Amino acid sequence: MLIKVITTILVLLNPLGFLMADSVEPLTKESIVSIEKWGQSLASALWTTNPNFLPIRNWEIEDPQIDAKAAIIFNLDRNKILYQKETDRILPIASLTKIMTALIVLENLDLERVVTVSEKALTAYGTIGGLRVNEKLTVKDLLHVLLMESSNDAAIVLAEEVELNTGQLFVNLMNQKVDQLELTSTRFSDPSGYKSTNISTVKEIIELVKYSFNQPIVWQIMKTPEINISDHHWVNTDELLNRLPNIIGGKTGYTLEAQGCLIIVFEQSKAEKLITVVLGAQQRFLETEKLINWVERAYQW
Repeated sequence: MLIKVITTILVLLNPLGFLMADSVEPLTKESIVSIEKWGQSLASALWTTNPNFLPIRNWEIEDPQIDAKAAIIFNLDRNKILYQKETDRILPIASLTKIMTALIVLENLDLERVVTVSEKALTAYGTIGGLRVNEKLTVKDLLHVLLMESSNDAAIVLAEEVELNTGQLFVNLMNQKVDQLELTSTRFSDPSGYKSTNISTVKEIIELVKYSFNQPIVWQIMKTPEINISDHHWVNTDELLNRLPNIIGGKTGYTLEAQGCLIIVFEQSKAEKLITVVLGAQQRFLETEKLINWVERAYQW
């Protein structure tokens, strides 16, 4: 807010406009942008000793070229957007849906509850994880294959168990949570994210991620590179876990309609917690890595 005040004063009191108002042409859009950036640089210089105003944008670093349909970088510690592209655009989110699925499961089932894998669940498109009919696994086990390998069949198994336990349709529970969180552009139509009618915006996904920290196990699982459970070996689909330091966790998603989707939560060099979300990306890992590298250079921390 203070940056905007200083910028406004600079625009109103620019030397030529103040001294020769009758003889100069109106400021162009480019001039105003230039003055705004200069004002922000001045504010930066004045406030760098006050951590309450950090991080501050370094305008010598240009915005990144991001090909994803929508993207955002959000500073969780300061509740501040650091980069945005089409943040309110409603798009299919593919398996990012499974974060909501995990939250509904955790709010309705005990982690040690034993669940039997149904034949119906194994007919789901995108069967991953090597589950077998009548195999018995705990809810915690199934959450690992759900969030690490992005298993659609695990999503169905867990949804069936929640419905058995609550007497309510799982999708209804998902959308009730959406309403509770006041996510007006988000809707779910299945627990796996396979349908293109599982939709949201990058801005509302940030709100879902923030809420998900109420369930630390979600992020403990999503940070796990690989795990052996029973006779299963499950590997995380998040390629950035082993590529970049300080990754807290993330969730991948992909369908033909949604293209590449990715959530990553990480700590930057000053230990501030940031969230990146990309939707509709041809190269989701490359785009996210570009955003992570850019935000370190583009702000004074």
